[in-house]
Amino acid sequence: MRRRGPGPGTRRALLVVGVAGIVVALVVGLLPRNAGTKQRMLVAAEPIAAGTLLDTNVLREVTVRGEVSIAGLTEPSTIVGRRTVSDLLPGEPVTEASLGGGVAVPSPLTPGQRAVPVPAAAAGVGPAGVLRPGTLVDVVASSGEGPAGRTSVIVAGAEVLSSDAADDSGLGGAVLLRASAKESLRITAALNFARDVRLLARPVDEPVSRVLP
Repeated sequence: MRRRGPGPGTRRALLVVGVAGIVVALVVGLLPRNAGTKQRMLVAAEPIAAGTLLDTNVLREVTVRGEVSIAGLTEPSTIVGRRTVSDLLPGEPVTEASLGGGVAVPSPLTPGQRAVPVPAAAAGVGPAGVLRPGTLVDVVASSGEGPAGRTSVIVAGAEVLSSDAADDSGLGGAVLLRASAKESLRITAALNFARDVRLLARPVDEPVSRVLP
């Protein structure tokens, strides 16, 4: 007795099941692997104009769903101390494109700013060679001797524009700092009259208060 094959209704049902399986496989393959997960990124906490030197005061961290593909930066260490090349609106992600796409590049001096050279020895023979442009430093001056001596920060958060290392003897080389007109006078006076002047690199995520006596 000849066995009968599946009827038209059965074949249609199998075809529907097969097509549905293919569609599911395609959808699953197209879904991002991190769908449903969350990722954090840093965004502008307030309007930020192009040319702004970034610190943690103008940034905030947000969490977005993993399927949202935005090349936002996530670590303050990759942002703080760099300048924006475009305006940012509140809530806009900070990306490499908004920072110029490369390492920190100092912007030109603006009215009222000065470029002040400090001997590389003030940062130490070794560190002076690794103070990259965009690094923020505190300028510290010491005066007097013994119990009468005092040390104070005369300029906080000065931006390094360039740095040339001293030679093996500790001579030569200079660190060029961006400073206001008043700050440049403080630095110059310290270099001329203070017993010792030092440049101390700041942590990248530490806010800077430029209000000093």
